Amino acid sequence: MVTMKQIANRAGVSISTVSLVLNNRDIGRVSPDVAERVRDIAAELGYLTNRLASGLRTSSTRTIGFLSDEVATTPFAGRMIEGAQDVARMPAFFDKHPDVDGFFCFNDTRAWAIYTEATRRGLIIGKDIAVVGVDNHQVVAEALDPPLSTVELPHYEMGYWAVGKLVSLIEGEAPDPFPRAGYPVEKVQPPPLSEQSPQLECQLRIKQSWVRPRSQR
Repeated sequence: MVTMKQIANRAGVSISTVSLVLNNRDIGRVSPDVAERVRDIAAELGYLTNRLASGLRTSSTRTIGFLSDEVATTPFAGRMIEGAQDVARMPAFFDKHPDVDGFFCFNDTRAWAIYTEATRRGLIIGKDIAVVGVDNHQVVAEALDPPLSTVELPHYEMGYWAVGKLVSLIEGEAPDPFPRAGYPVEKVQPPPLSEQSPQLECQLRIKQSWVRPRSQR
């Protein structure tokens, strides 16, 4: 098991310095270069924080218990837990990364959590930070204020290609032509059915939640 003493010896700093860095209490106390070196060495050595020891030392376990009636059987349990995890993560991320100027979320619902936390902290979406989601969920993306910039997945094209591929496997030959006549002209052209790992183009729908990064302003 890797210890803070090993990291301190490798980095040429004191154990207390390593402790400050690995417990994210280094801002204003440890120079950025030293903090980066300590984190790099910790990652290289495979250091894992002992949460139990840290909790005993600080009287804070940083753990939230989640209770819900019939959580194992209700079909909505997964979404409930996902929402609880999202709102628990956001404050920690903002605290550890005060200079962040944008978030790219893997779905629009996660972006919603960013909106909530940003509002709580007095940040203006589209001015102070940028937020981009994925899905272009009609209910979420347009309901948020400001409207959410989001990556629109090619759902129609995905279904079209998948069934076209299935038909070609069943019949032993690809439909000719593909896509068939009548394919919507506004849709992205699907890849050939011969492709084993097809890639479909996604569209970025830029709305008011987008702001140019600080480095480019």
